[in-house]
Amino acid sequence: MDAPDAQSADRSVDGSEQGGREGIDPDRPSLTRSDERLLSYLADVGADYQAFIAGNTGLYDDHVESRLTALVDAGLVERVSGEAMYRVTDAGREALRDDCPRWSD
Repeated sequence: MDAPDAQSADRSVDGSEQGGREGIDPDRPSLTRSDERLLSYLADVGADYQAFIAGNTGLYDDHVESRLTALVDAGLVERVSGEAMYRVTDAGREALRDDCPRWSD
């Protein structure tokens, strides 16, 4: 089983994509598989509490907390209340790869 922070399968260590594609857009943030999973989930559900995000994505709560903090710092996710409720930003939607499936698919 891959580590939660493992890079996407279509990205190599040096940041280039495999499969004959030219390369990753340098303006696009580098996302881990967990980041893509969290962004996709939040894009689908709208907003949710950290504990529910962890439970519904199958990721550990402490890992979700650290990735959400990083995504907030990057401007891809924002807190919606004083509690640990988060939603994806427009920048977060744009950061998702076009081939990243919606969470509900």
